[in-house]
Amino acid sequence: MTTLLRAILLLSLVAWIMSGIVFVAPHERAVVRRLGRALPPLPPGAHWLMPRGIDRVDRVAVDRVRSTPIGYLELDDSAQVPPGQMVTGDHNLVHVRVLAQWRVDPARVVDFALAGGTIEAVMTQTLEGVLGEWAGARQVDSILLEGKQRLADEVLTEARARLKAQDLGIDLLDLRPELLAPPEEVKPAFAAVARAETGRQTLLMRTEQECETRRRTAQADIYRMEQDAKLAAETVKRMAKTDAQRFLARLDGYLRSGRTAAYLRQIWEDERGRVFTKLRQSGKLGLLDHHLGPDGLDIQSAPLAPSAR
Repeated sequence: MTTLLRAILLLSLVAWIMSGIVFVAPHERAVVRRLGRALPPLPPGAHWLMPRGIDRVDRVAVDRVRSTPIGYLELDDSAQVPPGQMVTGDHNLVHVRVLAQWRVDPARVVDFALAGGTIEAVMTQTLEGVLGEWAGARQVDSILLEGKQRLADEVLTEARARLKAQDLGIDLLDLRPELLAPPEEVKPAFAAVARAETGRQTLLMRTEQECETRRRTAQADIYRMEQDAKLAAETVKRMAKTDAQRFLARLDGYLRSGRTAAYLRQIWEDERGRVFTKLRQSGKLGLLDHHLGPDGLDIQSAPLAPSAR
């Protein structure tokens, strides 16, 4: 019996000593409390500590994102003021509920382990205070219409700073609004206001789109008119240059011909032919076959130019 008892005691001692072997997973940090005093956290891997009873090990997952609802909760009729019911800057009531997403800060895992089960309670009180200040600084219409888009940007920095001051060892990642609503008694009135505001925004957007369309149309018309004016100016300039060259050529021919009446008559016939051709092409001159010659001109009855007589 003595030998058996000694063997049992020896095995118990070995088992107690072996209880000091600790394995920490890659996504964990281990907080060791030796006789109640916290030691620096252990990194992932195998570690040999003091046996159980002397060292207490708390493993903390540092890669997991956790979620905690903060704010309004529907309670029974006995609750006079439900949590998350806040007063706005214009003395209206509004129900606010957000989903706080957070994780353990690996650099402050000891603070997280020491805080223990009080973390969510302290977080809730702290964030409700920040949300109450946010609601109290704004009008109820602004909260209901724009709160879900603006709450996180306007609150997150202050909420992180206050939670860090609590030494909870956590890092607040995001605040997602889940509920921003008036009390049930006045919800229909606020819904009507929201619909009217939506209609106003829709009308404003349509007006802005129409203004933008008209502006672009006007710009297109201006560009087209400018191009047409440039083209017309180039055409007139080119025609004037052509007429000037033709006039100089005829003047030179007139001077070379000795200023005879025959040359002037030829010029007169050419110019008259061009005029009558244009009139006939534009429909302003009818076809009189028994008066017009092969080229469309009444040569016999046409008077001569005064200088050619």
